[in-house]
Amino acid sequence: MVLWLLVVLLQDIFQLWVYEGVIDDPYGEFFIAENKSLQKESLTQDYDAKYWQQCYSLKDDIPSFLANAAETILITGKYLNVMRECGHSIQIPVAEKSKLTSVGSNHHYLECVKSAYDFVSGELNLVKNQHDLVGKLQSIKHYLLLDQGDFLVHFMDTAREELMKKPDEISVEKLQSLLDLALRSTAAAADPCRDDLLCCVEKTTLLKRLSTLKDLEISRSAPDSNDLEEPLSITGLETFSLNYKVRWPLSLVISRKALTKYQLIFRFLFHCKHVDRQLSGAWQVHQGLRKLDMQRTTVSVSSLLCRNMLKFINSLLHYLTFEVLEPNWHVMLSRLQTAKSIDECLRECLLLSPALLKKVERLKLICLQYAPATQWLITSSLDIADTDKLSNDSPSIEKYKNLKLRTPYQMQKLAPENVTVFESVLKFEREFTSELHSLGPILSSGSRAEPYLTHLAVDPWCGKRPVS
Repeated sequence: MVLWLLVVLLQDIFQLWVYEGVIDDPYGEFFIAENKSLQKESLTQDYDAKYWQQCYSLKDDIPSFLANAAETILITGKYLNVMRECGHSIQIPVAEKSKLTSVGSNHHYLECVKSAYDFVSGELNLVKNQHDLVGKLQSIKHYLLLDQGDFLVHFMDTAREELMKKPDEISVEKLQSLLDLALRSTAAAADPCRDDLLCCVEKTTLLKRLSTLKDLEISRSAPDSNDLEEPLSITGLETFSLNYKVRWPLSLVISRKALTKYQLIFRFLFHCKHVDRQLSGAWQVHQGLRKLDMQRTTVSVSSLLCRNMLKFINSLLHYLTFEVLEPNWHVMLSRLQTAKSIDECLRECLLLSPALLKKVERLKLICLQYAPATQWLITSSLDIADTDKLSNDSPSIEKYKNLKLRTPYQMQKLAPENVTVFESVLKFEREFTSELHSLGPILSSGSRAEPYLTHLAVDPWCGKRPVS
């Protein structure tokens, strides 16, 4: 009876919250608390922003007969508060408001709350449509998940020289102008959201960045701190990312935390694309030498190695795109009210398993070392006379030298002293094969590894290797 009288006395406060999303409680008697120190702007700036969870929250002393409806009451007022912040005027029907002013049973109060919640939920969907939430999410998919990658090819071609610099030496302004040019020159020009896309350059590697995000459920097989030391040769190709402007109220859904996770996936995809492009360049040169009699030669061994490296990186990209991102994206669109899908993408993209991610990064590194080294390997193993056997439409050796996969100084560092060309090819082969084979046990024994990941560990060396 005492609790019931308390609700009657606080009826005005209750009605103001349920029908307008405002708390007027100078004496702290209401069971919902307001934290006025939290600002909605923090959603786009702070990874750990707690605006939605803590700006309004339930106290411990909730009237017992309202306990089951407390969360609904809280969310109803929150929704109204969001719409008011957006300048959207909402009018609860007068007939509904008048129901709460008449003293009735506990059940009567719960019916009023449910009616208000249903009405507000319908109005909130209107606000979502007005701010085009799905359109923003689709735009993020195009750019951060590389759903439409034509702009990326243009950008990687023009920005390659800048991205090869150290992170501290890169001009973000120059990258932004090159990105804008790529967006205007491709199919992205028709996207009204393209102006919200921004370039950014991180200071650390992907693995190091993942280790700083404490809320991620990182696998217990995480490497020791010594294994997370930054490599000395880190460049913009390893640290480049895209950012996205998100405004209120969409920042409630696409918060800094959610956007950061999309950026982690982008960085992984971007670097995989870079490795693929480098290997494709080397493969084109090998194809240009097909007219030569290369049986039992260094070039034939190198060609086989290049093919299998491409097989690995293409399998990885296919897995990430068609087996992880695309299915999870459709799941997310079907349940926009939850935020679980992006975490599923992180896990299945290998980003929450440091041991597995380190192995993949090692394989990519070997590919990146091998791709420019083929310039030296092939030109060193061919006689000048052999170039006459090339078809007219094949790339010449001189054209190959001008591919500029790496600078001459970097090339020289890759060429081991006092080691034959063939032995160098075999060294790359051994390293790549060893790392690839070691994926299998990690995938099969890891508690978070899915069964369909095992195709990444399939041995591409089942055929007989040519012998010199």
